[in-house]
Order: sequence, then C-alpha cells, then structure tokens
Amino acid sequence: MTVIYFDLSEQFFSSGLRFKYYGIARTVMEVGYQLSQTDADVRFVVFSPAHERFFEVTPRIGADSPTGVMDPGLPPEAAPTRMRHSFPKPNLLRDTLLPLVHWVIRKKNLSKWAIVPDGVVNEVDLSGQTLVSFGRPKIMADYLVALERDGVDVRFYPLLHDMIPLHAFGQNNRKVFSSNFVHDNHVVIKKAHRILANSEFTKREIAAFSASGHLPPIPEVLAVPLCHELRPTQEPVEQTPPTDTPYLFCLGILTGRKNLECVLEAMLHLQAQNRPVPDLVLAGAWRKRTETYIAQPQFASLQSKIHFVLNPNQAELSHLYKQALALVIPSKMEGWGLPLGEALWLGTPGLSARIDALQEVGGDLAQYFDPDKPEELAALIDTLQSDPDAYAALKARIAAAHDSLRTWKDVANGVLDAVRSTS
Repeated sequence: MTVIYFDLSEQFFSSGLRFKYYGIARTVMEVGYQLSQTDADVRFVVFSPAHERFFEVTPRIGADSPTGVMDPGLPPEAAPTRMRHSFPKPNLLRDTLLPLVHWVIRKKNLSKWAIVPDGVVNEVDLSGQTLVSFGRPKIMADYLVALERDGVDVRFYPLLHDMIPLHAFGQNNRKVFSSNFVHDNHVVIKKAHRILANSEFTKREIAAFSASGHLPPIPEVLAVPLCHELRPTQEPVEQTPPTDTPYLFCLGILTGRKNLECVLEAMLHLQAQNRPVPDLVLAGAWRKRTETYIAQPQFASLQSKIHFVLNPNQAELSHLYKQALALVIPSKMEGWGLPLGEALWLGTPGLSARIDALQEVGGDLAQYFDPDKPEELAALIDTLQSDPDAYAALKARIAAAHDSLRTWKDVANGVLDAVRSTS
C-alpha cells in the first residue's frame, strides 16, 4: 500500500494567527481529518523553515484538538515566520541582503521550535515518497525549492484553489502579488506528478492559463471538488448571533473582488423602495478597510443594522449560519465557495453571485444574481422576507437535497483515487 504524506504546513503556519479559520487552512484541516479516518496509510508532516526539512507529526484529532477537528499537535507558539526561497526576478539589493535576512529569521524560527517537546516530531526523508498538499502555492513553492536544492525528489500532488490573481482582481500591491503568484505556481506545476483542482471551474482555469503561456505546460489535472459539509464540533460557543431579528450573513467578504459593495448597495436599494431592510452580520477576520468603507456617509442610514463577529470558530459559524435569513456571497470570482456550500448543508438559503464556481457549489438550490446589479440581490432579499410560504418551500427543498450534497469524505476519497490511479 502506498504511503501518503499529507502536508499540514498551512495549518501549522496559521496556528499562530488569531484567525485560524480562513478557507484554505480549514480545507487542510478537514481533508487531513477525513484521511485519518480511512484505511489508507496516511502520515502527517509539516515543513519547518528553521531546518528546511519536513517533520512527521502526530496530529490531535476530534475532541482532542482545540479546533474540534484536527491540528498538527504542535504548540501554536512554535508556528514559524515564513521565508520566501525564490523570486520571479533577480534584484541586486534584495539578493545581497537575503542571506542575512534568512539567517535572522532562521534564528527566530529555531527559537520558536525549541518549545516543541522532545519526541513529538521526527524528521522524515521524503525521497521517492508521495506528498499531498492542499496549502497555498507560496508555501508549497518554498519547500519545493528547498527539497530540490537538497536533491529530494517527491511524487507531488498539489491541489490548486484558484487562479484569481491572474485576472483583473486583486489588492493594493496587485502587480507584485500576481508576479509572485505566477512564479510560485510555476514552481508547483513543474514539480507536480498530477495536479488536483478544487472545482471543475479551477480545472478549466489552469488549462486556459497554461495554454496562454501564463503557466507552464501542465501534467494531468483532476478535479476533486470541495464540499458542502460543515462538521459539528465541541468548541465553546461564546459568540452568538448579535441580533434577534432575521439577518443576512456574509463570511469573509471584503470590498473589491469579494464585493461587499453589492450587499450594501442592495440594502440601500431596499431602503429607497421603502421595503424592509434586514440586519447584516459580517463574520471573519478584522479588516480596517472594511470598517473604513462601511463608515462612509452614504451608508450612515445602515450603520445600526451592520454587526461584526470577529474570528468565529467552527461551532460559532454553525450557529451563525442556522440563525440567518440567508447567506449572501456576492464574489465576482471564486475557486469554490465554502460558505455557500456550508449554508446549504445547514439548511440556510444561499443568495449567490451568478459565477461559474459558485453555480457549481449551489446547483439549483441557491438563488443567483448578477454581482454587478445590486438591485437583483435586493429583489431576492425582498422576496425572502415578504413571502413566508415561498421561503418555507425553499428551505424544505434545501433540506430534502441534503443527502445529495458533497462531504469531506467525498473529497478524501477523491484524493486517494487520484494518488492510487497513478501509483
């Protein structure tokens, strides 16, 4: 039986952050947990930038884990500072200073690592072994460069989550970020034995950008779509819904590609039409730009209706979904769309932007709107509020389809099929 090493580096790196539940880290956690429940020979590893080596770890699972699902079993205080190992282009000043910077960061990371108890980890040689990673390309690229330098050749199966930075969307330092993103994906793709994609949409994106020359020639790409399931956990629920009235729920949406603008404009549209305006609950990590945007004068009439829930854990997320009038996901582009799937899993209606990946998640259970037309979203919200019979029928239809929704077990089985069919 093929030994599969599953990479928990993404979760290890995030364990030192206040907000540990961003989508990619949660995906690593959930797939890792589900793989641990199979009969496959799966072992778990993290990459230590301090040593530039992989270490096998024994994760805490289920109720033994603070997450209620899985964690690498290492102290969060040991979470390393990342060191980028390669860059898209040479830069004389940066490349001159880089050895010194790496030395300083490595000393810091070694100091953090020193708190890992003896016997908790063991260095592992991955030469000729099978490594599966669901982390971000920049983390994968760092350790692939380090492994290649040491002559370690692995059978590598990365899952790519999206190609969004290659489009027009992005953040303030879009040019630098996109350049690094392309570089990291070049490293990952060139080392991949087979590529996994988190949706059929992402699979098409990878092929299209390879054909256009933005990415290198690709090996076989297999779609292993993510799922709808939100696993129940026994974490403490300290943050409950901040309003007793039915509310719109948004998870991790910002301005720009995530399109918070559309939600607020839809609320203003309802107000202008003298229609009821529901409260809005925004959950996720704190972002100054979000608060700054909402504080603008044109949204003054909505201020009392907007509530923040910061850094919710998985049990708290479940409560937030269940008490919502509907989840709203207005993104202009996604690779998959965990919040939409999770809302449907828990029986909550989903109002989704009409884009390929989200339609793959929501199928005929979600209701769709043009992300550039907030009046379409407003109309959907108004119907949910004003027609209780239609709302009840929608919830009943979602509940009836529950058994057809994808689970994390489906994802784990897809991973095992991808590896075993090329072993």
